[in-house]
Amino acid sequence: SWGGANGEGGEAPLMNTPGTNSRATAQMAVKALLKVMPDLPVDALHERVVKGDFDTGKNLAEYPTEKLEGKRIAILGYGYIGRELARIAKAFHMDVVIYARPAHRDNILAEGYDYAETPVAAASGADVLSVHLGLGLQDLATGTFSNAGLVDRSVLTALNDRAVLLNYDRGELVDVAALDEVLSSGKVRHAAIDADIFKGAEGATGPMKPYLSLLPKHADKLELLPHAAADTDHPTRVAGTKQAVDQLVDAIRNRLVTNLKGDLPDGYISNGSKSPVGIAQVTRGDVARLAENTELLAELRTASEAITSVIGALSAINDAAHRERVVDRYRALLATSILKQKQLLDGAGLIAPPAKL
Repeated sequence: SWGGANGEGGEAPLMNTPGTNSRATAQMAVKALLKVMPDLPVDALHERVVKGDFDTGKNLAEYPTEKLEGKRIAILGYGYIGRELARIAKAFHMDVVIYARPAHRDNILAEGYDYAETPVAAASGADVLSVHLGLGLQDLATGTFSNAGLVDRSVLTALNDRAVLLNYDRGELVDVAALDEVLSSGKVRHAAIDADIFKGAEGATGPMKPYLSLLPKHADKLELLPHAAADTDHPTRVAGTKQAVDQLVDAIRNRLVTNLKGDLPDGYISNGSKSPVGIAQVTRGDVARLAENTELLAELRTASEAITSVIGALSAINDAAHRERVVDRYRALLATSILKQKQLLDGAGLIAPPAKL
């Protein structure tokens, strides 16, 4: 036995392959958002253009819209998918607030995001809410999960009016009755849900089933997918399968356990964590690979020393005229070196929080 869903007390180790589908899922969540924000009615405009029924000078004012820049997105969860989504949202110049365990607070702030101590605090004043927490631990006595129904009325009503809800995680995380209420009131104008659905003898089953009850009232405000976002990318599936096989072989042959979930059974050795380069965390292996890459180290050192020298000079100069001369002379070197350093670090997967040892 591998100890059930929580991996506790089993004779065999429970492992996962974290990060392999995080980019695919985050990108699909953004795709869902971009269908409604910015709220430019692309299909209607296309139809008018095709029919020859549009004059840009006269008709464009009929379609005011807003950009994503400056909108606030609340992300529940700071795992692989949540962090990847945060990076994409930041690229759109959205304001990002993240709810996660207190242990993640310093890393969240270091990445330039706001930290929220509760889901309600994260949702407060947000224009978009995206859920990436997972089900949490399972109560073996009741079969329920700790995060089921976490996105409840208190969370949803804290959002800005006409907000967008994205649940590309698990269907059970959202209180469907509360979602019905906020869709009716206009507090939430659109909800995109990606959850498992199955065919049973009596019709649909699975976490998507409760959402189907919303269709008679809110069909035009819903986008319902069959938990497809993480499984649509073939290379991702292949990479995840290969990693799973490698981990199983390593556990069987060498008793080494990579990406352990729950307890480490007797007779096994923890092999730490492994994820795709650039996804979510800096591991010991990432830094070890950097140490072995002398060419990359040399480039990083050159860029870093240039940054340090210019910053050092600026901080040491008291004379205003001298400072202006240094700014004029080294402005381009500083900017170019910063861009080069960021590109090198990002390529090495080092712009990320540290993984647990």
